[in-house]
Amino acid sequence: MSNMMYESGTINFGVNILKRAPFEGIAISLDFTNVSDVDAYGNKIVKAGSPISALGVVDNTGDAIGILLHDVTDERPQGTILKKAYINTSVAQTHSGVTIAAAVKAALPMIVFE
Repeated sequence: MSNMMYESGTINFGVNILKRAPFEGIAISLDFTNVSDVDAYGNKIVKAGSPISALGVVDNTGDAIGILLHDVTDERPQGTILKKAYINTSVAQTHSGVTIAAAVKAALPMIVFE
């Protein structure tokens, strides 16, 4: 008989930037090359509410293709960006530290910023 080993951990999704349901998102891998923010464990972090480009970087311009749903660290760089959603703008901006530009809002017509 073999001994099955496993490791358990906690995943913290952090802040909720959604104002209400429903929402639609897509998976994306983030690029942490130029990220300087770190979490309590020393991992590089991109925070929920950040506008993200197709290159997987924070981009507060009209090149943004979505808004990051949950915090993502370089330890596991896969995240979800919102394509259709109702977002609590003040929570998203406060948490991410990014004042969402008018160009981002114009580029994301299926996201309602409330």
